[in-house]
Amino acid sequence: MNSITSSEDELRYELNGGSLFIELESDLTPGEQQAVTIEYTLTLPENGIRLAQVENNYYLAHWYPMLAEYDGGWQVNDYDPKGESYETGYGDYTVTYQLPEDYLIATSAPDGPAEASSSGTLTGEAIKDFYAAFLDPADWQVAERTSGNTELRVFVPAESEILEETAELSVEAFAYFEENIGDYPFAELDLIANDGYMEYPNIVEVPMDEELLDSILVHEIAHQWFYYLVANDPYENAWLDESLTEFSTGLFLSDYYGDEDSGFQNAKAYEESYETETYADLALDEFDTPAYYATVYGKVPLLVKGFFDERGGNEAALEFLAVYYGEFQFQRVTKQQFREFFETYFEGDQQAFLDSWLQ
Repeated sequence: MNSITSSEDELRYELNGGSLFIELESDLTPGEQQAVTIEYTLTLPENGIRLAQVENNYYLAHWYPMLAEYDGGWQVNDYDPKGESYETGYGDYTVTYQLPEDYLIATSAPDGPAEASSSGTLTGEAIKDFYAAFLDPADWQVAERTSGNTELRVFVPAESEILEETAELSVEAFAYFEENIGDYPFAELDLIANDGYMEYPNIVEVPMDEELLDSILVHEIAHQWFYYLVANDPYENAWLDESLTEFSTGLFLSDYYGDEDSGFQNAKAYEESYETETYADLALDEFDTPAYYATVYGKVPLLVKGFFDERGGNEAALEFLAVYYGEFQFQRVTKQQFREFFETYFEGDQQAFLDSWLQ
């Protein structure tokens, strides 16, 4: 950290692990603003997790000081690799880059045609956090497809033989979610096959293995609707995005394969992998890693599937998700808001069902 200033005055700060606390010149009341300039240098870890340099490719996740959400206090948590530790609100970004050589650029902003570049300025609105990848052109092949009003750009390793399969499945899944859950309001979605298995605004990291495409690639695309466009606290209530995303993945795969049960094989495998917790709304640090996956990715999606199986099946489930998405797009949903929406949407008392897996 080189300096932190406001109106050219140095500000006091404390950098503690992954948390940066800045003492402003004066208190801010709701609606007030104060500009802060942070100058820092960052070295990417070689073969790191999420933030990484892999040979001549650079993956910038959580690479800048991100403003935490404030909900009765700053929502700052220690990094937990089994889930998402950081929660940020929506913001507008302008990012200028200067590189020593030409790279393929894939970011949370609209990047345009997949052409190598060494400098430029990117602008994006309503982004939760800004991801950027700088890819060595020699290492990658690219497919560009259009679905609705969105350009899908698929980056696959140069030696891979699954470029077309990845691109076609991406378009199928994206079009399904847009048609059945709601419009995707951005011009571009990027997919990078680097085995990252992670979602970011307008960009996802997906498998290089063809056998994992249907389960993981589709899951990461679905996250654009549940995590990004409908937000939540991923540390305290990971189920709000992960369980709904896995449920949505199962709905797509059921339709894709023409079999309502085959689409949920991944969720069943998760549930059977370990003893599940009674309640899904535990904080990340309250879960054992295998119990977290068994509960959040397995138990809850299957509970929700069973609920809808008795109330109109997959079609009714998609109608529910579409109304939920329309109600909360670009908003942060709490557990209580979800419960209230769920109980209002359905006739009759749903408290017993919700109480069986939410505290």
